[in-house]
Amino acid sequence: MPTLVHLSDIHFGPPEVPAHVSAVERRLREKRWDVVAISGDLTQRGFPAQFAKARAFVDVARASAPTVIIPGNHDVAWWWCVGGLGLRTMMYRGYRRHISADLEPVLRAPGATVASVNTSHGIQWHTLTTRLRDLSVVGAVRPAQWARATASLAEAAPGDLRVLMLHHNLLQGVLSQRWGLTSRAGGIDDAVATGCDVVLCGHDHESRVEQVERDGRRVVVSQVNTISNRARGARPASYHEISWDERQVTVRRQEWSAAAADFLDAQSWSFAR
Repeated sequence: MPTLVHLSDIHFGPPEVPAHVSAVERRLREKRWDVVAISGDLTQRGFPAQFAKARAFVDVARASAPTVIIPGNHDVAWWWCVGGLGLRTMMYRGYRRHISADLEPVLRAPGATVASVNTSHGIQWHTLTTRLRDLSVVGAVRPAQWARATASLAEAAPGDLRVLMLHHNLLQGVLSQRWGLTSRAGGIDDAVATGCDVVLCGHDHESRVEQVERDGRRVVVSQVNTISNRARGARPASYHEISWDERQVTVRRQEWSAAAADFLDAQSWSFAR
């Protein structure tokens, strides 16, 4: 069965944990995974030195397997363009220079098609909510973005696992009680409507795996935890491994063990396709 590793919220900078990064890099070099998906927040503040570390990590990933990456809100210099005023291109300058010029890449690998959506737009009119704490933190998706992802997944090869990747959490946080997108629960409807089988997201620093159903379609949501020291609720850092065949999708949480000084199998879920 092919396997995709889902990582997010590495936060190179003060929150990074070198032992966690080294453990993941070791597995990357062993080529344990067929696809690598990183759903944003490679850096803590988007500083050049942090992006340089992130690029070194990404180079290891790209050498190991087909890799797809998107920016997170921490990777965006939102202060360059607030409410449409300023230089929008500067918001993503560090990410584009060090990681990728493409903010919404599509990856077509054997057995899987991954379409990504950039949800990290900083402070724009369409990202404003009634909650002050959402400023520069909350995610948003425009209709044209959903349409592009839908079109990309529609072109997937027969039998491919159709994967949608975004940075912000699609489901309401259990611990934080916060929605990741301005559309809140409406984002679930929009994501399912793209025709995906699996959604990859992060942002909330809480590991969750659920299957949601809308209009008779079932979609598996992999909301992955951080591998930095900022795990919500003081829970161990973790990431997910996703494997699939024509009948089912299996998600395994790999959780950090201080005793083993490595990530170990912690829990698994299986869902019919």
